Amino acid sequence: MEILIVKIKSKDKVAFTKELLNSFSFLEIEKKADDNTKRKKALIQGFKELKLVEDGKLKAKPAAELLKKLRNGKH
Repeated sequence: MEILIVKIKSKDKVAFTKELLNSFSFLEIEKKADDNTKRKKALIQGFKELKLVEDGKLKAKPAAELLKKLRNGKH
């Protein structure tokens, strides 16, 4: 199997391109989130957690503890 990455330059052509590619039975379409989408989701989750901390519904950890874990390579 060979993997090709298709980048669609024009947003108004996305639906057409997906429909066209799906019409070929020999293709397998796999959607992969790009890095910007992943970062956006992580930021949204972070803000939700911050709100929970501010509301007293989630306990925050000290920044020093987080930095220590990052230095040690633990997540």
